[in-house]
Amino acid sequence: MRVLLALLLLFSVSLGQSLTVAVASSLRPPMVEIAKLFERSKGVKVKLSFGSSGSFFRQILGGAPYDVFLSANRRYPEELVRRGSAVRDSLTVFARGRLVLFSLDRDVGDLRVLLSAERVAVANPRYAPYGRAAVETLKSAGLYEEIKGRLVYGSNVGQAFQFVVSGGAEYGFVSLSLAKAYGKGNYTIIPENFHSPIEHVGVVTEAGVRKEAAFEFIKFLKGKQAREIFGSFGFEVP
Repeated sequence: MRVLLALLLLFSVSLGQSLTVAVASSLRPPMVEIAKLFERSKGVKVKLSFGSSGSFFRQILGGAPYDVFLSANRRYPEELVRRGSAVRDSLTVFARGRLVLFSLDRDVGDLRVLLSAERVAVANPRYAPYGRAAVETLKSAGLYEEIKGRLVYGSNVGQAFQFVVSGGAEYGFVSLSLAKAYGKGNYTIIPENFHSPIEHVGVVTEAGVRKEAAFEFIKFLKGKQAREIFGSFGFEVP
C-alpha cells in the first residue's frame, strides 16, 4: 500500500501536484498567510491539510504521502524519525504556542468560572497536544475531577474552538492563535507552568517525493517573514 501511494503521488507531481503539508489546526491562521508567501517567493504551490497532530502522525506512519508535517508537539515528529517515516535532518522547532481559555461572552479571568459551566470544549487529548495541555491545566488547577464530566471533545483544537463559537460550549481551551484570529470574545492566556510546552515542530516525511521543496518550506518557516506572521498571531518564535 505504501509503495502504491508513493507511485500515485509521483505521477501526480509530474502533472503539477502541489507540495502537500499536514498542519496542526492551531497553525491555521498564520500558515494560510505563510503558504501564500512561499508560493510567491518559490513558485511552488502549497496544499495545506489541517487536523490533529496525532491523526496526521498515524496517517504518515501508514504511508500517507504528505511532504511536510507541522506538529503541535515534538513527540510525534521525533517518533516518525525514530520509525523511519521522517527525515532526521529536517526536524525543526519553528514556533511555540500558547493555550488560552476562551468564551464568547463570559468572564474568563479565573479558571474557577468553569465550575458553573455546563460544557467546556477541549481538543481530544489522545491526539491533540492542545487537548493534553488543557487536561494538564485542569489538573494543575485542581479542577479536573469536578468538571471532567462536562468536557466536550473536538477532534482537534479547531473543532473545539468551533464548539464555543457555535454555542455548543460556554468555554473552550484553545490556541491563542485561533482566539486572536477570530477577533471577538474573551480569552485569558494560561500560565505556561500549568502544562507541558506546546512546541510546533516541522519535519520532512520519507513518503513525500518533493524533498527539495519540502526542505525549502521548512527553512522558510524560520525566515523573517514567517517569524513576523507567527508573532502577530501570538506564537513565540525561536
